[in-house]
Amino acid sequence: MRRLLGIVLLGLGVGLVALAQEPVAVVNGEPISRQELDQATGLSSLIFTIYRQFPRFAQTLLTTDEGAALIRRYQHDVLEQLILRKLQVQEAESRGLEPDADVLEAKVQETMDQILEQNNLTEEELADILARQGRTVEGFRADVAAQVREQLMIQALRDVVTAAASVSEEEIEGYYQEHQDRFTTDSGELKPLAEVHDDIAALLLDQKRSKLWNTWLEEARAQADVQILLGEEESSG
Repeated sequence: MRRLLGIVLLGLGVGLVALAQEPVAVVNGEPISRQELDQATGLSSLIFTIYRQFPRFAQTLLTTDEGAALIRRYQHDVLEQLILRKLQVQEAESRGLEPDADVLEAKVQETMDQILEQNNLTEEELADILARQGRTVEGFRADVAAQVREQLMIQALRDVVTAAASVSEEEIEGYYQEHQDRFTTDSGELKPLAEVHDDIAALLLDQKRSKLWNTWLEEARAQADVQILLGEEESSG
């Protein structure tokens, strides 16, 4: 079983430099590499964890058509999320929504500090772990910076796309009247509108922003030039 696990992980692309940059999708002319997909799915560590805890399930997953189909489905689901993220970054870049350099650096440092704290590591220990993987702290920080940059750009894009969302007093009062059960105290008394006004406004505004954002995402995906190259399937949409 250990030999089988090693063979399958190798087949999934673990350590295969030649396949790492092979595109699994192309979004408006920009590729998404197999390495990006492998990192996003975490399949190698996921399968290894399953193998250690549930070896028979891992064997079924790795040796049956149904297991292979489940893995492919998972890969395609994650790939679709990467495609949507790529579309968001592309749109943010086209609108010039580049994050402020100082804000970016501060966020990167905050993220690095969180990584050390959550894993109970010192900078020297992190450097040692990375060195054993053939990596450097500088390279790792650059990867973190790239991810943080994208997150900030996507948030800026979302703010722009949803800027038109607003909530009227009539909508707030209507929600209050229609959902009074949500604003009743343990003793059965109805809280006054003034007490819950801001909470209702925030809830409704968040709902409207989410609707605007999801609509934009759907339209962007439908209009994008996307080629899926993962596995044997090749399609566009």
